[in-house]
Amino acid sequence: MKRAEDGPQEAKKTEFGRILDKDLFLYLLDLEVKRARRYQNFLCLLLLHLQQFSKNHDGGNLQTCRQTLSNLLREEMRESDILGSLGESEMVILLPYADMSAGSIARARFEGTLKYYDFKGKGYEVKIDQVCFPLNGTNTIDLVKGALEAQE
Repeated sequence: MKRAEDGPQEAKKTEFGRILDKDLFLYLLDLEVKRARRYQNFLCLLLLHLQQFSKNHDGGNLQTCRQTLSNLLREEMRESDILGSLGESEMVILLPYADMSAGSIARARFEGTLKYYDFKGKGYEVKIDQVCFPLNGTNTIDLVKGALEAQE
């Protein structure tokens, strides 16, 4: 895989629904924040946290749950939405041109889809939090920090 410094060429080659690594996701998020600031648009981040609540589960591991979560989210994502990873148990969806209201609707749609899969049977729970530009932060660092703090 190419590094984030390789820029937009790599972004164009990303497969829809693929989980981008942290560096590439943060690079694309920074570009979107700059675009939103320049054109006075909104954007939302939905942070999905896979929280293990039971060690006694039927064999599902974190990587399997991440892949299943990615597949389920792909069904509800727009082609312009970007799915990335911020850590081992944190995934994030960038919703360009989405204000708080549109972000809330997308969040409800994702939660509706996820309730039909038994993550709890695998020993995990999925929590979704939302932050919006410019309401919760006016730069990339503030948005990511806000999203991670919302999980705590």
